[in-house]
Amino acid sequence: MNEKKNPVQKFKEIQGRLKIYHDIFFYEPKGLCPLYTPVSHDFFSLLLFKETKGKHSIDGKEYPVEGMQLHMVFPGQVRWWDYERHGEIYKLFVSGEVFERLEGLMQLPVFMYKEKPVINLNEEIFEKLLHEFKDIRDELNNPSPVMNEIIYSKMKIIARYISNEVQKNAEYLNIYEDHPVLFDFMTLLNQNFRQERSKKYYADQLRINANYLNILCKKYLGHTATEVIQSQTLEKIKYKLMMTKDPLKDIAFDFNFQNYGHFSGFIKNIQD
Repeated sequence: MNEKKNPVQKFKEIQGRLKIYHDIFFYEPKGLCPLYTPVSHDFFSLLLFKETKGKHSIDGKEYPVEGMQLHMVFPGQVRWWDYERHGEIYKLFVSGEVFERLEGLMQLPVFMYKEKPVINLNEEIFEKLLHEFKDIRDELNNPSPVMNEIIYSKMKIIARYISNEVQKNAEYLNIYEDHPVLFDFMTLLNQNFRQERSKKYYADQLRINANYLNILCKKYLGHTATEVIQSQTLEKIKYKLMMTKDPLKDIAFDFNFQNYGHFSGFIKNIQD
């Protein structure tokens, strides 16, 4: 993969700097904290902005930072930002391991969230999200034997709010309500992408024709079924490459490729 390398922010490094040792943590910066140098990181970030002005670049695309917004940055994405005016900012950082569990709760494929990483919120939804953010903060500040279960439940609620807001976009509105087979497809894909990368396999599991699955994906997700499957697999491979120093042949084995040549060809064909 001939991609330009950027500095990588490590979840464990931020944990050490902030002296917080949980797999999910809340951070509320004080004062301006611009990030002028593009960096990627190995964790998932949720950034909730209130009365803030600036700009935020995610994977080379620049988004205005405004009040009543939620920004999502996924593991491996490259970002930088600057502020014209500081306001309240609330951040949740989620380790890669926990994100893999949460990803299964998302009702749309990750590439669709990446296409819409900034969500403008109305006051009601903003306050609901802020409430969940602060509940996580309070749990972290007052640990209990059930803290992890409570925090994970809160993250499930946040994931549901995010999915609902993304689907309000005209492109995605009522996709799953009108075509629940797409929801079942994504659920199966999240469970089986390491072992199965054939659209026929998923069509058979869903008891539909492979061409029909392809038509649905192309019409409502903007990609063929094969492209959706490949995109999901490549996302996971990229993350694995960023997170581990395992030999490539071991990663190929982990993703059930027949041999390293097949693995290398898969990556090259998708990126070309």
